[in-house]
Amino acid sequence: MRILKSIVFILGVMMVVLWVVSTYIEVVARRLTISTANQVPEIEAVVVPGASVYRSGKLSPVLEKRMLAAIQVLQLRPSARLLVSGHTIPGGYSETRAMAEFARKRGINTARIVEDASGRSTYVTLLHCRREFGLKRVLLVTQAYHLPRALYIGSRLGLDIRGLAATDSGEEQHFPFREYFVRFKDFILLRISKGFNAN
Repeated sequence: MRILKSIVFILGVMMVVLWVVSTYIEVVARRLTISTANQVPEIEAVVVPGASVYRSGKLSPVLEKRMLAAIQVLQLRPSARLLVSGHTIPGGYSETRAMAEFARKRGINTARIVEDASGRSTYVTLLHCRREFGLKRVLLVTQAYHLPRALYIGSRLGLDIRGLAATDSGEEQHFPFREYFVRFKDFILLRISKGFNAN
């Protein structure tokens, strides 16, 4: 019985820590979140992190919403580039290729599109924005549940970043339970790598 109580106590503490970190990230990100495309300030690029792509090359509903929201911003900000980030499954689909093609078919000039085919995570995508592509002022477009963590990462990496949720107004948001753990992981990672990312 004592062991069971200890396990329950430890799990309880862990859940509280996860909730505190998650809430802190949401508070930090709130001031960086933009409600509509019309509120987007002057930016160098719109960044869209990858998500699932079917073998046919069709974007998953999640990724399609991201791209449609990004394209809306790009139409209002003709000087901004589009950075699509993701990875390629060997012998399978390429997220960035599918995303770039989706944008081209909807009127975005190829010269404005930058592909980051090695963006295997949100952290890597945003690190590449600064280190590989020399970007400073960016807008990140993703789902509402993902946005706080992405904005937190970007701000910690030194980007002048804003975020726009790729969802319809009033749409119910699905918050994956795993996001608590991923937020905690990135929270710790950013503190461990603080010195590494200082330059």
